[in-house]
Amino acid sequence: MPRKPADGPKRVTMTDVARRAGVSQPTVSFVLNDRRDVAVAEETRRRVLEAAAELDFVPNRAAQLLRSNKSFTVGVVTSGIVSQPYAGLIVLGLQQVVQPAGYVTMVVDTTDDPEQGDAAVANLVGQGVAAIVYASLSPKPLHRSPRLDGIRTIFVNCWPEEGHADTILLADEYAGGRRAAASVFERGHREVAFLGGMRNDYACKERRRGFDDAARAAGLRPADLVHRYGNYQIGSGYDLATEVVLEHRPTALVCGNDRMAIGAILALHALGLDCPDDVSVVGFDDQPDVADQVRPGLTTAALPHLMLGRRAGELVLAAPDDAPERVIVDCELIERESVGDPPRRRPRPKAAPK
Repeated sequence: MPRKPADGPKRVTMTDVARRAGVSQPTVSFVLNDRRDVAVAEETRRRVLEAAAELDFVPNRAAQLLRSNKSFTVGVVTSGIVSQPYAGLIVLGLQQVVQPAGYVTMVVDTTDDPEQGDAAVANLVGQGVAAIVYASLSPKPLHRSPRLDGIRTIFVNCWPEEGHADTILLADEYAGGRRAAASVFERGHREVAFLGGMRNDYACKERRRGFDDAARAAGLRPADLVHRYGNYQIGSGYDLATEVVLEHRPTALVCGNDRMAIGAILALHALGLDCPDDVSVVGFDDQPDVADQVRPGLTTAALPHLMLGRRAGELVLAAPDDAPERVIVDCELIERESVGDPPRRRPRPKAAPK
């Protein structure tokens, strides 16, 4: 007679988890299905979750979906962040929160094409999703698919061009800009230049507003300070810093982002100046493997991409009535070596590099 195939490993059931935790099977079901409408003591909930982890319990999502008509998929529609490691922290933060609760994320990038975005959303909705999360590399309006009526929609680092969203999450660009500027004004710098990104960019305008308010708090008139605009690239920071240092001899440069700040530091070196002994430099973003690797280490306001993603995940799991209309996440100032006290004499650059 042919040998009977060996049985595979026995699937861990809720009954097994209940036995390990010392509770009833329905209690395990209430906890693992996050039934907040049923009262379960926090200590009991903790024991159930620990028992499930110890037994490596994997819920049968197909059966749960049939019983509860509930989806465990979160659709993420991105604009330009898939290829950007530090902006991709938004997706990572979202996953860190929803995956332990048994959800999976499906990510599509629309490359700013509304028709492609609508098709992607239609595909996600057709497969059944608990929520749709729009996420952007930089804060800006995005097209919202008209197919989302009745589906929880969250915008992260962006907002809808039309219609509405359950919640919009944004970084506090204004407060970050104010902190970045205050880091030099509070050290005594008075000849300070703002080297921003694109003039009409939302983030640039908010950071400039923060810079001007920090100047006022230091007793200065913003109109008396230098403001220049570029494009967030290293070359733009280099060119603007060269121009401003030769013409105005500032003792500090507050830059639109970390790339521009790196360009500014390179320009200072080319002009025979030292950072921070001659000119202090501040960035914005705290871009991983950039701001902390350049020498001197860059003082910068950190964009909270990971926290934005985590907050979005918390909203996906929360009851719909608990979702606020707008969430603003703080931009922490990261202090490193690129900011020092103002020099006793204003910097004297050598001839402009050719």
